Amino acid sequence: MRWLPLLVLTPLLALTPVSSAAQAGDAAAAGSNSVETVVAAVEATYKEVTSISADFTQTTRNVMMGDEIVQKGKVQIKRPRKMRWEFNEPRSSFVTNGKTMWVYTATDNQVLVTEELGSGGGDGMTQLLDGLDKLGEHFDVKLTDETATEVTLELSPKAQSNFKVLRLTLAKDGYSLQQVVMVDPFDNTTELAFEGVALNAEVPDSAFDFQIPAGATVVKPSGI
Repeated sequence: MRWLPLLVLTPLLALTPVSSAAQAGDAAAAGSNSVETVVAAVEATYKEVTSISADFTQTTRNVMMGDEIVQKGKVQIKRPRKMRWEFNEPRSSFVTNGKTMWVYTATDNQVLVTEELGSGGGDGMTQLLDGLDKLGEHFDVKLTDETATEVTLELSPKAQSNFKVLRLTLAKDGYSLQQVVMVDPFDNTTELAFEGVALNAEVPDSAFDFQIPAGATVVKPSGI
C-alpha cells in the first residue's frame, strides 16, 4: 500500500467554508484574483476549522513503474496532528494521535508502530493540516490557473518536507477544496478527492488511538 505522507494534506483542506471567509469568497467569485487575495481568503476560511470527516478516493501514480493504484476509504482528522485513514481494499489503517503512529495491514495482520513522533517538523501533511490558516507562512504560493469557477494554487514547502509540490484546486465560491495533487521528489503523484465532508465534526480523541487486533504481529522500527 502507498501511504500519502502529508495528508494535510490531508484534509482539513477539503472542508466547506466557514463564515469568516464568506465575503472574501463572494468577492473572488465575481472576478479574477491575485495570489495574495486567494491566500488571505483561504487562511480566513480555515482559521476556525478543528476537525473533519469524509469519504475519499486516493489515486497514486508511479513514474518509474508506470502503474496507477486507486483506493477508497474514510478519513477523520483533528487538530493538532491527529489522523485516521481507513482503506477498504486492501483493508488497512493509518492512525496517529500525534505522539504514536500505527500502520496496519489486514492481509499480513501486521502493525508497524512508531512512537515518540515529537512535536517539531513533521511531514507535509502535518504542515498543511495544522497550518492552513497560515498558508503563506509555511509555503511559497503561486496562482497557476484560474477559470470562472475555480482557482489552482501551487504550494512549495518552505521547510524540509517529503513532497516538493502540492496543487490545490478550490472553488471560487467559498474556497471549498475540489482536488489535491501531491508531487514527491521523484515526480510520483498522489491525488485525493473527497465526498461527504463534515466540517468540525464531533470526532472523539479516542478515534486516534489504534486498538491492535488479537494475534497481530507488532513491528517497532529502530532508528526513528
